[in-house]
Amino acid sequence: MEDYCSFPGTATPAHENGALATGADIGTLLGHKYEMGGSRLLHSSVDLGWRSSVTAEVRRHEDLHCAPFVQQVNEVIIALSGSAQIRRRADGAEQKFVSRAGSACICPRGVAVKYLHIHSGSLDMLHLYLPQNLFGNLECADNSPVDQGLTYTGGFFDPLVQHIGLAIAEEMQTAGSTGRIVLDSLGLALSARMLQHYTRQETKNFTGSYIDAKSAGALDRIRLNRVLDYMSQNLGADISLEELASVACLSIYHFARSFKLATGTAPFHYFSDLRISRAKDLLTDPRKTLEDIASSTGFSSGANLTRAFKKSVGVSPTQYRAGR
Repeated sequence: MEDYCSFPGTATPAHENGALATGADIGTLLGHKYEMGGSRLLHSSVDLGWRSSVTAEVRRHEDLHCAPFVQQVNEVIIALSGSAQIRRRADGAEQKFVSRAGSACICPRGVAVKYLHIHSGSLDMLHLYLPQNLFGNLECADNSPVDQGLTYTGGFFDPLVQHIGLAIAEEMQTAGSTGRIVLDSLGLALSARMLQHYTRQETKNFTGSYIDAKSAGALDRIRLNRVLDYMSQNLGADISLEELASVACLSIYHFARSFKLATGTAPFHYFSDLRISRAKDLLTDPRKTLEDIASSTGFSSGANLTRAFKKSVGVSPTQYRAGR
C-alpha cells in the first residue's frame, strides 16, 4: 500500500465554511460519519490552504462502522490503494462489494443511509465533496434526492474517474504550486463525468447545462486577453478556476471549456507554463537564488520549482542557467 501518511502537515478535517457551497449548514464537518465511525484522516486540502470549489480528503479505513446518517453533501469516493469489503445500504437493496484501487462510490446529498461498513482489509480512499450547485444540476431540493441528482451507487470502475482521483491525490502529496487551480479543474472534470453517466436525469435524456455547454464556442479575444493579463499579473498568487471564470464573466464549466478551445490547453496547464516561462527569464539574473525565483513565480520552495521545471523543460533550473 502506498504510504499516504507521507503527506506533509497536520490532518485537518474539512468543515463547511460558507465558501464551499456544499449545501450543508455552516460549520458542518463534511466527513463526520467517518470521524465517528473510526476512520483515520491522513490529509485534507484544508491543510494546503486550497480554497477550492472542491474539497478533498484522504482517509484510511480499516474497520469502519457508521451509524445511520443523512448525507449532507454530494460526495464521490475513489479507492487509492488497498482492498476491503464494503457493505452499505440506503433505500434500495444492499450494496456489497470488494473495493480495490480504482473502484469508486457516489453518495448524493440528502440520501438517508441505513448503514456503512468497511471491513476485512484496509483502504486508502480519496473523498471529494462537491459544491451543491457546480453546474446547476447537482442540487437536491429540500435536502432530498431528486431526479437530476446523483445516483447512490458503489463499487464501479470508471477509468476517467480513477485517473482524476489519482491525479488529485498526487497533487495533494506533492503540494504543487498550482494545486488549487488543479483541484478546481479536476473537480470540474469529475462533476462533468458525474453528469454524463451517474445522474438520475441522465437516463431521461438529460438536456441540462452539460449538453448546453457543448455548443459553447472558444473564448473570444477580449475575454481571453483579460484572463491572460490576470494570470500574468498574479503568477505568484494561488488563484482559482473560479477567479478566472469570474474575470471572463462565465460559469466555471463554460470558462474551462471555452479557454481550452481558444488556447488548446487547460487553464491550469497554461498558468503553470506561464510560471515556468517567467522562471526562465529570472534565471538569466545570476543574483537571484532558486528560492527567490520560486517565491516570485508561486512555487512554495526551490525544490518544488526544480521538480516542476525539470518536468516541463527537461533539465533542472541550475542546468538551464548553466546552459544559458
